[in-house]
Amino acid sequence: MGVLKFLVWTTCAVGLGVFLARGNVDGRSPLEHMERTWKRTVSPSTMDKVKGSVEDALEDAKGAVSQKSANAPGNTPGPRERITAEDRAAIDNIIAKKK
Repeated sequence: MGVLKFLVWTTCAVGLGVFLARGNVDGRSPLEHMERTWKRTVSPSTMDKVKGSVEDALEDAKGAVSQKSANAPGNTPGPRERITAEDRAAIDNIIAKKK
């Protein structure tokens, strides 16, 4: 039964893909309609902003990795603490109330 379901869903997915690429709606394929709509609604400045934020995130990740690898082997620091003192005090307060 599982094989039959797989075959049916695969056939449906392939059929949808063929329709999107080759179907004819108002003289164009649905894929061409989507591309034209995308080009009209998404401005190049929006794509530049997204590209810039992705590049910044990549640089931050590279910086974090290089900082870890810069440490000498055997002198590995513990995990970085990401909880502020205020957060720690609030957690301790909640724990104290429950006791």
